[in-house]
Amino acid sequence: MENVHEEWKKQLVKCIRCGTCRSVCPVFKVCDNENTTARGKVKLLEAVSEGKLALTPALQARMSKCLLCKACTTGCPSGVKTDELFLSARKALAAENGLPLAKKLAFTGLTYRKLFDLGLKLGAAFQGIVFKDAPDGRGKLARLPLPSAGLSQRRIIPPLSTSPLRSRLPEVNKVASPQGKVAFYTGCMLNYVYPEAGEAIVKILKAHGVEVVIPARQSCCGTPAFTAGDYQVGRYLAEENVKILAAENYDAIITGCASCGSALQHEYSAVIEDPAVKKLWENLSKKVKDITQFIVERGIKQDLREVRAKITYHDPCHLVRGMGVSQEPRQILTSIPGVEYAEMKDAAKCCGAGGTFSMVYYDVSRKINDWKLDNAEKTGATILATGCSACRMHITDGLGQRDSAMKVLHTAEIIAKAYGLD
Repeated sequence: MENVHEEWKKQLVKCIRCGTCRSVCPVFKVCDNENTTARGKVKLLEAVSEGKLALTPALQARMSKCLLCKACTTGCPSGVKTDELFLSARKALAAENGLPLAKKLAFTGLTYRKLFDLGLKLGAAFQGIVFKDAPDGRGKLARLPLPSAGLSQRRIIPPLSTSPLRSRLPEVNKVASPQGKVAFYTGCMLNYVYPEAGEAIVKILKAHGVEVVIPARQSCCGTPAFTAGDYQVGRYLAEENVKILAAENYDAIITGCASCGSALQHEYSAVIEDPAVKKLWENLSKKVKDITQFIVERGIKQDLREVRAKITYHDPCHLVRGMGVSQEPRQILTSIPGVEYAEMKDAAKCCGAGGTFSMVYYDVSRKINDWKLDNAEKTGATILATGCSACRMHITDGLGQRDSAMKVLHTAEIIAKAYGLD
């Protein structure tokens, strides 16, 4: 633990207590409590490193009340790597106090790939027992309150697909006269929840003349586990994915999920321990690209079909601040004939999803979401595009709560329509 404290001190000493993080933290804006800010958390960790405060369950709860949106990291004038610091703290706190049994079981289940896949397929088949269709058809509502799952009878969630993406498509998707070969890392939500968006990505890639391999043995990226502090599971998943993706020589590793892409590109650096796998990852991480990055680099097709719609765009935190992707989706959307693009205010601010954050702190996440939706609706757009399935799920829930007619689509679905691939 002393080594951990020494690593913390390298970041803690940089904090000048200026409070800039207060102005960018969405959780602080809702809770108006100093301990929800990065500055407040830094002060708490400083007390721990000085032996004045123990790694208590109460501290663990405070550290969990963070979206890991990276806004404080990018906005810090002193360069404190708050995102890395808070992940390290969660790791230490989980090691000291453990995690709730439900989380521990869920994370452990991720390591059994075939069993996890079977469980979600069975869940899709029998989801009607626990959930009913939402009145407007946007998703599902719990028949009974399920507070332990972060659900209630008012929260709208997307249904599990009875035909996951990786069961719809072959592992190798060939093209005539291939101009390259890429791996498509689908992650979990594009596979089990939004397979149509995943299919759109594969069609787009094939339209650009590349062979698309969807590695059958890929697993969850591990983000839910290691962001909660379970680095044992997170490390296993990270190392397995790296070994699988490094087994062949791909021109690029394509992602359509911001969190998966950011994990593969950056977060694995602090998760992987095996030196050999770490070396593989260092080479692999340079090839990780969001689908919109790949399209812009290859060149947006010129013979695009007209898509008559007014569209606004939401920047997922892990895409804009994690992967540095912001202009690419806008460049593509504004190039589509018929699209009236309307930039919303604060498009790069967090929508409040934060993975499991919205399950544990649903009321807080909803208030943050409402600010996002207010700005989106003011544009008059009929479609909100985004590149993160978790954001899509959370924003769709918010729109349903306010009976808004706006629809949420993955950016790739709109691009596929413009490419004439729908």
